[in-house]
Amino acid sequence: MTTTETLIDRARGLYEQRFPDGNLWWGTDGQPITGAQVVAHAEAAAERAATTDWKASGCPGEVADGRVHTTYYAVGAIIEILIRTATGAPYADAWAWYLQPDLTADEARAMYKDVAAFARRYGPEAA
Repeated sequence: MTTTETLIDRARGLYEQRFPDGNLWWGTDGQPITGAQVVAHAEAAAERAATTDWKASGCPGEVADGRVHTTYYAVGAIIEILIRTATGAPYADAWAWYLQPDLTADEARAMYKDVAAFARRYGPEAA
C-alpha cells in the first residue's frame, strides 16, 4: 500500500464525520457532482501545477480553462481533510495551504493527486 493509499484510508473517518450525509458531493452550482468530475478537476490542477506560472490564478485547484468551477468546493474540502489527516490538526484551510510562500509545484501536484485518489475511492458515480 502506498503512502497515498494509507492517507486516503485514514482520511475516510474524518470525511464521514464532516460530511455524514454525503454533502461534499454537491457542486457550487447546486447540482450533484461525481467523483469522476472531482478527479478531472484535481488532475487538471496537478497538470497546471507543472507550469511555471501555476500560482498565477490565485486559487487552489484553479485551472486555466475554467471547466471545473462547480467542483471547486469539493477539491478544497478534500485538501482540508487530507491535511488534517496527515497532520492531526483540528482545522485546515485550503487557501492557507495554497498561499504558503514555500509551497512547491511538486507538493501541489502531490496534493492534487491525493485529492484525485480520494475522489476515485469515495466519490459517487454518475447516476
